Amino acid sequence: MKALVLAPALALALSAILVGAVSSPAAAAQRPEVPNIGFEKSKDGPFTRLRARYGSFTVEAGEARIDPTHAFRGSKCLHLLGGDDTTVRFEAALDDLFELRFMAERWTRNSPFSFVVEGEVDGAWSQLYDGTKTIAVGGFNTLVQVPVPQGVRTFRLRCTSPPEKGILIDDLQVIARAPMVLDGVGAAQPVLPALLGLDQNPILRIDPEFSGNEGPFQLDRVVVDLAGTTDLAAVTEVSLFAGPAKLPGSGPAETFPADARFGDPARAVEGPLVFEGSWSPSPGREHLWVSVRLAEDADLDGRVDARLLEVGTTDDQEVAIVDGSPEGAQRIGVAIRRQGQDGVAVHRIPGLATSNAGTLLGVYDFRYRGWGDLPGHIDVALSRSTDGGQTWEEARVIMDLGSDPAFAHDGVGDPAILVDRTTGTIWVVASWHHGNLGWNRSGPGFEPTQTGQLVLVRSDDDGLTWSDPINITRQVKQEEWCFLLQGPGRGITMEDGTLVFPAQYQLSPKERREPRSTVLWSKDHGVTWSLGTTAKPNTTEAAVVETRRGRLMLNMRDNRGGSRAITVSDDLGATWSTHETSRSALEEPVCMASLLHVGREVTGKGDGVLLFSNPAVSRAPRRRMTIKASRDYGETWREAHQVLLDEGESAGYSCLSMVDAKTVGLLYEGSRAQLVYQRVPLADLGL
Repeated sequence: MKALVLAPALALALSAILVGAVSSPAAAAQRPEVPNIGFEKSKDGPFTRLRARYGSFTVEAGEARIDPTHAFRGSKCLHLLGGDDTTVRFEAALDDLFELRFMAERWTRNSPFSFVVEGEVDGAWSQLYDGTKTIAVGGFNTLVQVPVPQGVRTFRLRCTSPPEKGILIDDLQVIARAPMVLDGVGAAQPVLPALLGLDQNPILRIDPEFSGNEGPFQLDRVVVDLAGTTDLAAVTEVSLFAGPAKLPGSGPAETFPADARFGDPARAVEGPLVFEGSWSPSPGREHLWVSVRLAEDADLDGRVDARLLEVGTTDDQEVAIVDGSPEGAQRIGVAIRRQGQDGVAVHRIPGLATSNAGTLLGVYDFRYRGWGDLPGHIDVALSRSTDGGQTWEEARVIMDLGSDPAFAHDGVGDPAILVDRTTGTIWVVASWHHGNLGWNRSGPGFEPTQTGQLVLVRSDDDGLTWSDPINITRQVKQEEWCFLLQGPGRGITMEDGTLVFPAQYQLSPKERREPRSTVLWSKDHGVTWSLGTTAKPNTTEAAVVETRRGRLMLNMRDNRGGSRAITVSDDLGATWSTHETSRSALEEPVCMASLLHVGREVTGKGDGVLLFSNPAVSRAPRRRMTIKASRDYGETWREAHQVLLDEGESAGYSCLSMVDAKTVGLLYEGSRAQLVYQRVPLADLGL
C-alpha cells in the first residue's frame, strides 16, 4: 500500500509510467495500453450511479459528483465530498486485477480527514489502502497505488472530512495481471562527483525496461567495465546496488543499505567485471547503480567512468543492451564534511579563500544539532589544505562565543573569509547571537541582548592560529536597523589595497524588516570598517568582485526569485547603478552564490574573466551545481563556458577560489556530501 507524494511535473511523468522503470519510446510502444478511467465524458454534478468503459461507480453513502473545474489531466475529476462518510462502490469491468492507480488531492487542510480503499475479499470487506496521512493537500500531487488481491474486482472508496470537502480523484488506472518481461536494459549517467572519503559513489545507473507486473523475473548476472576511467589504481572497490532512479540529496550518511547490494564487491581491473546475484525489480527499486570506492590518493583531476556490457536473467531471457555507455565521466572530488562527522549533525555555509602562501582555507558552520539556522548551537570551523585540496587537515573551530543554553548557545555562523593581499592577514567575519535573536528576532539597537553582532577574527600565520573575536557592530550598524551581517562566502582585496566583504542588513520594524545588500569595507587593513548604502531592496547574500579598477560589482540573491540581481559602484557603495545583466543573465532558485575575478585573484590586475557558481536552475529545489565563466566582465555568460559538477539536490551554497593560475577550486554544499571540494582547470571552462 503506497502513496507517493510528488511535485506536479514529476506526478505527471510518473502517472504515464504504468509499471515502474524509466521507459524508452520503443519499449513503451510494445506494451498494451493500460485501461484508464478519466471523467471527461461524464455529466457534471452529483450522481448516484456512473458507468465508465472499464467499470461503474455507485454512491452508497454521502455524496459524490463530477467536478468540471478541477482535474489532474483534462477538465474533470471525481469528487467524494466527505462529511461523516461518503462511500462510493467501484465495480471493475476486468478480471484478474493486479493494481488500482489514481492521482488524488485532499480537498481540505482541516480535520477530521480519512480516506481508505476496501476490497471485497471472500464476501467480506477488507482494507487495501489507507491514505489518511499521506494524501497531499492540493495539486493532485499524490500517486495512489492499491495492490489488489487475487480475484478481487469490487472496491469501496470511503472518505470522511468536514462537509463539502473530501477528496478529488482522477486518471484511475485498472491494471491487469501480466507476466513480467524484460524488454531491454539501458544505462544513464547523472552528473555526480565521485568523492574521496565516501564508501559509496554512484557513477552509472542501470535501467531495466520491462513490461508486466507478475513473475517476477530475476536478474542474476550483470557485467560492466570501467572504460573511461583515467586511472584504475584510483578505484579500490566496485559494487552494484539496487536503488531508485533519483538518489537522495543533501549529503546522506548512506546512499544504499547493505541489503541492497547485488553480488559481491569486485576489484577494479581492466576488462569485464562480472557480478552474480539475485535481483527482482519492484516499485521504488527498479534500477541498479554501479558504485565505486576511491583510494585516498586518487588524483582530483582524474575521472571515473563505467559502462554496461551484459545482463543475464534466471530464465535466460535474451536481453538487449540499449546505450550501455552514455557520454560523460564523473569528476573526482573530496567529501570535506559528512553528516554526523565528529558529532556534528550538519555542516553548512561554505567560504573559501587561497592565502598568499597558496594555502586553501575553507570556513563553514558546525551546526551541532541539526539544519536550523542561527540562533542555535553553531560555531565557525576551518579546514585547511596546503596541496591544492588533495588532502585536508582536521577541522578546527575558530569562532566559539559560548554554549550556554540560556543564551541559545551563543551561536556564531554564516562566515565569510578574506585574504588581505597586502599584509597576508586572513579575516573571517560572522554573525553572533547572544540569545534567541536570529533573522526574525534580531531587533534595533547595538547590544548583544538586542541585536545580532558582527564579529571578526584574524590570522597572521596562514590560518594556523586565530585572534579573539573583534566586535564591530557599533562601527557600522545603524541603531534603528534590525540586523546587520556579512555575505556569506568570501571577500576581496581591491587593487588599491581596500578590503571588501559583501554585507546585508534589515531595515527597522516600521519598514517591515526589508533586507538589503551592500558592502563592508576597510582602507586601513581591518583597523576600522565602513558600510555602503543600499544596492537593491529585498536582496541578501551577495558576492562581490572588483571589475575594472575601483569598480565593484555586487551579485545578489534576489528574494523575488528566478535570477540574480547585479549592481555596480565606483565609490565603495556610496551610490549604485543597475548592471545591464541584472535579473536576466544568471538564473537562481533563491540561493547564495559565488563570484570571482580570475585576474584579480591571480595577479591583482583585471583581466575581465569572471567565474560564477550556484545551483543553475530558476526555482527550487536547488540542484545542478554549476561553474560558469564570462570573458567580458560579466556582460555575457555563454553556454560553452560552463561546467556542471553535481546535478543532484542539495542545500546549494558554494564558494570559489583560485587554486593556481590555471585551476579554480569550489567548496559547495553537495548532493553526495554536506560539503564537497572539487577543482576545475580553466581549460575545461573554455578559457
